[in-house]
Amino acid sequence: MRHVIGLDVGGTTMKGAVMDEAGRILVRGEKETRVYNNLPILIERMAGLIDELRKQAKGSVEAVGIGFPGPFDAERGISVHSPNFQLHQADIRTPLAKLVDLPLFFDNDLRTATLGEAVFGAGRNASHLVFVPLGTGVGAGIVNEGRLVTGSSGFAGEIGHVHVPGLTAACNCGKIGCVETVASATGIARLARERLARALAEGAPNAEPSSVMHALCGGELERLTAEHVAKAVAQEDRLAIEVWEKACDVIGWALSVLINVFNPQLVVVGGGVCRAGELLLAPVQKSVARYAMDVVGQQAKVVLAQLGADAGMLGAGALALQAMQREQGTCESLRG
Repeated sequence: MRHVIGLDVGGTTMKGAVMDEAGRILVRGEKETRVYNNLPILIERMAGLIDELRKQAKGSVEAVGIGFPGPFDAERGISVHSPNFQLHQADIRTPLAKLVDLPLFFDNDLRTATLGEAVFGAGRNASHLVFVPLGTGVGAGIVNEGRLVTGSSGFAGEIGHVHVPGLTAACNCGKIGCVETVASATGIARLARERLARALAEGAPNAEPSSVMHALCGGELERLTAEHVAKAVAQEDRLAIEVWEKACDVIGWALSVLINVFNPQLVVVGGGVCRAGELLLAPVQKSVARYAMDVVGQQAKVVLAQLGADAGMLGAGALALQAMQREQGTCESLRG
């Protein structure tokens, strides 16, 4: 059975694993990646983790798949733009290949996570699916006939930066009212802080609103997270419920756009926000039913992701496995 390494490179930590064709993780490892505008150090750490994993593997490793943050030119191995590392048009493949004597296959980290869920997770029985992680931002990975959809420039799936009518918050992309200003973990926290600050301002001097959210963040609004909001919703906090309903409505609206455009069998919702489970899934499904075209929406099932933080790592490995299979098929065709 073939063994490959899947590497999921994040802004804080990179995680890697030796895995087999069935998606079984045989060896795990990780390294810190807190480096900014210093490509040589980043490459050195990537190569170091790959080397450590190879040494721990019982069998031979045939290739490495890598998920990298930000828009990525997979064919040339170039990071087009990675804010996490302050990289622009940076060649990742060439310097890494000098240190790693294995075939290297790259893609954007969102698409490798999508591939992970599609091959080994919630979407393993679907040939048409959309994966939408709700984390710091919001994106969409698209699988059509079992193949990742990249778009002409590799930027397909930017649903987080579609304008939602009625939203006015500034987005990090420079536009106004994008999906992720409300539907992401950071967007949910932002909206909750605004509502809570308003409640404080409207109360009597020095008075605190009766809010579970306020207690969960210790009265320090800047510490409020989407997880706090979800916990407060479960405890029937009024302000938290208002925020959560708004976020779930926007999430459902965004998913309905994807459903209407791509007609998937399955929509897989992942990212940190999906840890809320049914608290998230039920209202999002209702919102999708409200916004999606009936004939399309009724055929698309909305489910939660299954692989959690391992999705990107497993998907990177799947990327390498698929690439090798294609190359093998080409060689066999030429020999025939």
